[in-house]
Amino acid sequence: MAQLTYTEKYAQLTAQIIDNVKCRKTDVHLRFAYNGTAYDLADRTQRIELIGYVSRDYALEHGEVNQRAIDAWEERGCKGERPASLPLDSALLDRLTDAILDEELTDPHPDKVTRTEYPFMSDWQLDLRRDRETGLKAAEETATDGLNYRKPTKRRRTNYEHWCVDNGARSRNVGRAAQYKRDTAPGPVVTVKSEPFTAAKSVAATWRERLSLVY
Repeated sequence: MAQLTYTEKYAQLTAQIIDNVKCRKTDVHLRFAYNGTAYDLADRTQRIELIGYVSRDYALEHGEVNQRAIDAWEERGCKGERPASLPLDSALLDRLTDAILDEELTDPHPDKVTRTEYPFMSDWQLDLRRDRETGLKAAEETATDGLNYRKPTKRRRTNYEHWCVDNGARSRNVGRAAQYKRDTAPGPVVTVKSEPFTAAKSVAATWRERLSLVY
């Protein structure tokens, strides 16, 4: 059986720690042993202590691997390109950090942000929160009274609305045309005789009678 590399060894150790953290919820007597010391991973203090030792040992072995590569290069008389240092496995360190924050990351309460001063959310909780968030555009247009004060925009009318407008306009135009025709039509001629005209007519008749006697 091939011997595990230091990265594979610590990846396996990290998986065992995470499994122990998950199983502590059903088995309160479960313990995890590391370098001859038993740790109760249900206790956050002991869990942090264990993960601190594991992270330290991983960093030391990682540094030794990089140093051995540099030592071998120096033994060859520094011939060739200097070996590049291998980076730490950030995914492994992230998993160890998640094990410390297991209580917060596995809390499914939907109101955990307001219940906790500094809440931690898992990836799926962050995705769910983003899906439920409202864009800032709504905050810009909606006031504290709940009314929307966005700049009004003109909506395009539907075909039915255009038909209603045209039909109403035609009906009003027919009524207006009939009223205009009645208002501008010529009225009947009414002859009215004024009082001075009537008096002058009587005077003329009297003169005619008197003149007829003379002539």
